[in-house]
Amino acid sequence: MSRTLNQLDLGTSVYLEENGTPKEYILMKKDVDGCILLRAQALEARRINPTNVSNYEGSEMDNWLVNEETGYMSLFNTATKNAIISRSRPTFDYGDSECRWISRRAFLLTQGEMFGSTPTALEPLTSLVFALYIWKGTENANTARICTSEAGTAVFWWLSSPSSAASVYYVGSNGSSSNSSASHTGIWARPALNVASATIVSDEGADIIYLLPTQEYREVSFSGKALDVAERPKKALVEYNTSNLYDVSVEICNNYGDASPVWVPCTSGREVELTNTAKQTANWQVGIRCYAKSSSYGYFEEPIITLEV
Repeated sequence: MSRTLNQLDLGTSVYLEENGTPKEYILMKKDVDGCILLRAQALEARRINPTNVSNYEGSEMDNWLVNEETGYMSLFNTATKNAIISRSRPTFDYGDSECRWISRRAFLLTQGEMFGSTPTALEPLTSLVFALYIWKGTENANTARICTSEAGTAVFWWLSSPSSAASVYYVGSNGSSSNSSASHTGIWARPALNVASATIVSDEGADIIYLLPTQEYREVSFSGKALDVAERPKKALVEYNTSNLYDVSVEICNNYGDASPVWVPCTSGREVELTNTAKQTANWQVGIRCYAKSSSYGYFEEPIITLEV
């Protein structure tokens, strides 16, 4: 059934549409200010600034991330943009003794969020690497931090924290910390978003979880004759398994060959009575019909029917 983003576990993959194409994001953090999603693959190589000035606030990168006309935010449709909300983010210029807070919907993660173990005055946020451990299936921090392009090549990706007046921290292709001049054009942007906690995502059991899913549910149904028996079946036990289905309905009858079979609802593993005592065919025909909905690929396994005559 319908659920919200904050009901998902950290490290879960959530797909957002960028220009109509689903792209994978990772649920990194949940709190009263929303849910932080980090793009699974780096988006593109971009510099922080055209000159070697390491300030993040108001930088070329910062402006591109929040630009809804030609920048990163322009990739999303109106409904997704409405779900992306502002969050207070720490920033500082090299040489500052305290951070200042700025409000952003899209941003780069900080050095502290990727490498810090103890919050400091300049890096007051705690590490988010735990979510990457889960997503990557590893307990090695460097392995968890490795990011690839969509072509599958490991890349350097920017963080928002300055390492000097002219350079900025980034995550290396091996997941370690390094730094480079702010004008470097070969380091990639790996954007993060802050999304409203109550935003709807795909139903439980879906193979792929979408933010604000637009696809309609699929119906899964079939019916047919299971077997012929000479004596009237009085009770039945139906056992069945399903995958990725909800609103499941299973029914059984003992006069499937009639124009109007008498269907009896049944639940897997529970015996039901077949009260019908009339038939229009030579033998009693046991029939079964199944119905369910799925938000992705779902199916019934073949039911097993035990009868009492």
